[in-house]
Amino acid sequence: MQTIKLKPRKGIRVLDPATRKPLPERGEKVTLTTYWRRRLRDGDVEQAQPPRKQEK
Repeated sequence: MQTIKLKPRKGIRVLDPATRKPLPERGEKVTLTTYWRRRLRDGDVEQAQPPRKQEK
């Protein structure tokens, strides 16, 4: 299955169904299941972008 890094939208607490713990604000890699697709569709989570590299 595909994995994706997701983070909760600001002010929303989303529980990971596998661990029963809240998804960290910084985001976490999760397996893209029906549950996470539904959370994306409903706007509860968003795809976390990797940090940009600092240019010198």
